[in-house]
Amino acid sequence: MSGDNLSLGARIRRARKRRQFTQEYLAEKAEVSVDLVRKLEQEVRHTASMSSLTRIARALDVDVPQLLGQIGNIEPSVDEEAVGILAVRDELTSLSYFPGLVDEEVFNDQPPTIDGLRVALSHAESVRQRGSFAELGAMLPGLITEARAAVRELSGEDREAAYGLVSEVLQIASTMLTALGRPDIGYIGLLRAQEAAEQSGNELLQAMNVSALSWVFFKQGRLADAETAALRKAGQQSPDFVRDPAEKLAVWGILMLRAASAAVRNKQVDRAEEHMSLARAAAARVGRDHNIYATPFGPTNAGIAAVNAAVESERFERALQLAESVPTDGWVSTTWRSRYLLDLAIAHSELDQDDAATEQLLAAERLAPEWMRYHMLSRQTVRELAERARRRRAPIQQLADRLHIEL
Repeated sequence: MSGDNLSLGARIRRARKRRQFTQEYLAEKAEVSVDLVRKLEQEVRHTASMSSLTRIARALDVDVPQLLGQIGNIEPSVDEEAVGILAVRDELTSLSYFPGLVDEEVFNDQPPTIDGLRVALSHAESVRQRGSFAELGAMLPGLITEARAAVRELSGEDREAAYGLVSEVLQIASTMLTALGRPDIGYIGLLRAQEAAEQSGNELLQAMNVSALSWVFFKQGRLADAETAALRKAGQQSPDFVRDPAEKLAVWGILMLRAASAAVRNKQVDRAEEHMSLARAAAARVGRDHNIYATPFGPTNAGIAAVNAAVESERFERALQLAESVPTDGWVSTTWRSRYLLDLAIAHSELDQDDAATEQLLAAERLAPEWMRYHMLSRQTVRELAERARRRRAPIQQLADRLHIEL
């Protein structure tokens, strides 16, 4: 293979040789086994845990998306026009944001109302939570335009509220672009979102923008920055477990879960456990599952996060044990539930329980088919299992066909 069609193993081998590393030195520098490096380069294995792949990328001084984002036939084909990437990008990087080039925009329609914008934003949040990128991409540019128009047209408390709505919609747009492989633009969008949130005076919204920022850093493989951002903002919250309302504790708990995710992928398992323990305490205090700016937090999400941490640290039997205590009747968004099912699939796969792994992947596809089509780790896991399947038309191979993964 050559160019952008290189496999994961070929990319690792090419980057390793360019830096004149031996397999043994790369393994030592990345803190992974030599056996894993060899199997990846020989394409005996097509993937590994994200924590291992992230450390390999850092040891080779390449971005995680550079290592993972173009893995031959594993890479999802993103129709940028169909999912609205270019239109959303243009809104987030509009000329009107640039100092000295701002021109007064004219909104020819009836000025948007706060109530109308809130209804539209609620719909956009529900679309994001089920992973429908094409539908979300179609509505975001207009919603961003209307929210910004409300800031210009309204005054007083309504204008502050409009700034908050601008921040929320920009956060949605930023996380969508990050999920579709554009974290750099996502970062720009979050800067805009935080500027608007500060104008709104909404401290919880500002904290949730930092949570989204932590996730963007996480997707870029900047794990130390991801943990630091979340912890720094959590420290500013200074929660009072007795007097603070549930919403404030939930936001603090979300930040601690972000810090834990970054720490465990950075192989700081003990520190991750400390963050996770504090998040679980907050979840127990709030008592039930909450939906905070389209992000779940409560006993269910805390349990799911513990499973993810066990998978990331390659404690696969422990992950399946923890899954038994995750509330079955609790609430998380569709995409978060699908990501949880993927973690279960990975754990089963690593324990050579391929039928159980396939069952979890099929369940994830039923919940969020479009999300799964664009989620790189899902595609990697499907390919790994499909290549191990002995029957030509096994369910996992049919799933690979639906995801357009060539074997």
